Amino acid sequence: MRVLVQALVLATAVAVAGTANADEFYKGKTVTYIVSTSPGGGYDTYARLVGKYLAKHLGARVQIKNLPGAGHIVGTNTLAASKPDGLTIGTFNTGLIYAQILKRDGVQFDLRAFEWIGKASSDPRALVLGKESGMKTYADLAGVDKPVKFATSGVGSASYTDTQLIQAALDLKIDVVPGFNGNEGELAMLRGEIGAQVGSMSSLQSFVDNGYGTFALAIGGNAAGVPQAADKATTAKGRSIIALVQAMSELGRLTAAPAGTPAERVADLRAAYKAALTDPALLAEAEKLGIPIEPAYGETVAGLVGDALNQSPETVEIIAAAVNVEIKLVTVKTELLDLSTDFKKIKFASGDATIKAKISGSRTAITINGEEAKRKKLKVGMVCEISYDPEHEDNEPKKIACEG
Repeated sequence: MRVLVQALVLATAVAVAGTANADEFYKGKTVTYIVSTSPGGGYDTYARLVGKYLAKHLGARVQIKNLPGAGHIVGTNTLAASKPDGLTIGTFNTGLIYAQILKRDGVQFDLRAFEWIGKASSDPRALVLGKESGMKTYADLAGVDKPVKFATSGVGSASYTDTQLIQAALDLKIDVVPGFNGNEGELAMLRGEIGAQVGSMSSLQSFVDNGYGTFALAIGGNAAGVPQAADKATTAKGRSIIALVQAMSELGRLTAAPAGTPAERVADLRAAYKAALTDPALLAEAEKLGIPIEPAYGETVAGLVGDALNQSPETVEIIAAAVNVEIKLVTVKTELLDLSTDFKKIKFASGDATIKAKISGSRTAITINGEEAKRKKLKVGMVCEISYDPEHEDNEPKKIACEG
């Protein structure tokens, strides 16, 4: 234990030294920390804890500003539109990765463009059953005759999307009821108005510890005695969905600054954030609150977010089907104008535009005269019906059906 404490003190000393220049800029200033949920609940708890120690290591005042709405979209839109001067940061949930993948209405940001400060934790998901529901185990839930009401945040939030995905993966009888922010879902379970909820295990832990409910299922993490959703999935599609939710759980309690924030300010914020997350006092408070701290910083988080956004059309279809969102593909019938020598890149006309697209060997379905074919069978001049995603960085086709 003494060695651990010494290591933490050393890490803090190094991080504090890295924030010396930050003190010059931030001294006497106020940093607004946007939290895209109502007060109460996990995101607010993390933000207030991290904000307290950010203030310490920046030499500034950190003001928490709760902006709930539309499944974290309202707060995140506000963050994206904020002046990129290093005085505004924000936190929001990973449901916005789904929202951007599915091109949801109302999204006015690009997560790739944010300046990523860090993440405070991994965020394993869990399915909790309220005591008033009369259910105690996953078997109880799987055996119900009529749908169980599940509380979620707004449409498009992580809890909403995860609940829909878990329903699709495990074929459960669920009635999704959106609109519960902060800890409103737990309160509704206490009143018996809602039977269950999917959310962050750390956020729901105190609810369970106080005897108000039980964990029926875990998605990721290693909670003792709680069955894993991956073990309950009986189909390849179900296992694929659960694997996706588990991967998303690695990104927990994100913090970002607006695109265009000067590099010097980004460096200041990252250094102060790291100093905060390795501060022994913060770690002691987090332990008392029962919230895990498993941080990552800067470009590491930017890479994880980029990887999460870069989903194949097949995976996007699974997400879209689970949450009942239509994928916005463009379908054209046109000639192949050009074809690379490795048969991976094509050019074709879409309206007045010439589109350059990259064919996936595994995700693009190709047929010639109605028969399945490999891409090396394609030829310039063939007339093809091509369905492609114009928002994909490579305009990746989902389908190429050619004649000739």
